[in-house]
Amino acid sequence: MANRKLVLIDGHALAYRAYHALRPDSFSTRQGELTNAVYGFTSMLLAVLRDERPDYIAVAFDVGPTFRHEEYPPYKAHREAMPEELATQLQRINEVVEAFNIPVFTAEGYEADDVLGALARQAAQQGVETLIVTGDTDAFQLIDDHTRVLTSRRRYSDTVIYDEAGIQERYGLKPRQIIDYKALVGDSSDNIPGVRGVGKKTATRLLQKYGSLEAIYDHLDEIESPRFRKALEEGRDEAFLSKHLATIVTDVPLELDLEACRVAQYDHDRVTALFRELEFRSLLERLPQPRQPEGPQQLALFGEVEAVAPKSQIPNLKSQTVVAGYRTVDSQEALEELVEELSRSPAFALDTETTSTDAMAADLVGIAVTTRAGQAHYIPVGHAPGMGSQLPLGYVLDKLRPVLEDASVAKYAHNARYDFTVLVRHG
Repeated sequence: MANRKLVLIDGHALAYRAYHALRPDSFSTRQGELTNAVYGFTSMLLAVLRDERPDYIAVAFDVGPTFRHEEYPPYKAHREAMPEELATQLQRINEVVEAFNIPVFTAEGYEADDVLGALARQAAQQGVETLIVTGDTDAFQLIDDHTRVLTSRRRYSDTVIYDEAGIQERYGLKPRQIIDYKALVGDSSDNIPGVRGVGKKTATRLLQKYGSLEAIYDHLDEIESPRFRKALEEGRDEAFLSKHLATIVTDVPLELDLEACRVAQYDHDRVTALFRELEFRSLLERLPQPRQPEGPQQLALFGEVEAVAPKSQIPNLKSQTVVAGYRTVDSQEALEELVEELSRSPAFALDTETTSTDAMAADLVGIAVTTRAGQAHYIPVGHAPGMGSQLPLGYVLDKLRPVLEDASVAKYAHNARYDFTVLVRHG
């Protein structure tokens, strides 16, 4: 039997990363509510649910000052206050988490990383593997035989999962040595001082030879370079303080109730209403699909269908267990396959993702199509830089034009007049 899997999401870290990675002018509602952090968090959540299919899931958040702030007042003191635009989005993120029935863990006096570490340790004790989803590298020290970490590369949507081999390849160190590494070089993002005069290469070389900070100081007389030996001697107190600050504690007073974290049915109507309020139209089609009711159904992406062809041509789909499959079309080969599928189909549904509700002013961001329930294709054409690969708009429209103009293939849309006005305006 496959090992059970727990996904732990670092709520604040993921929100911060999305807020700074996704252009705010591309993510706001008609009422002017900024949603880039909410969108990034929610998109990552849906991707993890789809790709990892966890048995259990939970989210951890920070809740204020921690023991590190009390013991070392400069800790993170240089950071600016959270922008108001992000603070309001964290409230929305909590709404998303609650709508998906995902439990939230916090602990006064501890950071979310400590909560994640404690939950991962308890999960391992119960024979459960853990995937930590975060926006930074702080959790790398938690990686072991039972725990991996998923984070973004330079682009938010370009993710990578690190295991022990991945950390060894990137740093030349074991995951637990990341703590000692930070003790030596410091961490400017957290205001952890490190040892003045010891850089990344020297720290790595020393740890590869001696294994830990303690062992380095036990063999200080073996350090050949007088400059580095002196730096270590003078920076001893800062080194061990830094290790203390950088170490994620795993004895946080909380208990992991796996059954409470089990991935369960969510309120599809509530989530759909929230997504519509946030105007996350492209994320609606990525929602895990609820069980279909008995009887015939109409082909649709969002709610009821507005037909642009005779209703007699709308295909009926008998109730069945549907395995949802959603695909981003961002290569020429994938687009060719999609055009072939659309050409063979008697009908398909279509939806456009845009920047405005005014069809005459909107920029085209993406095109979603589907030929059957539980399956959909999304073609990004106007995403902001850093949000993944995409094909040129003109190329996509040239490939789609024959099937869009083919009268023998019926097309359906929730707001057909709007969608086709946008498409016509863009060529």
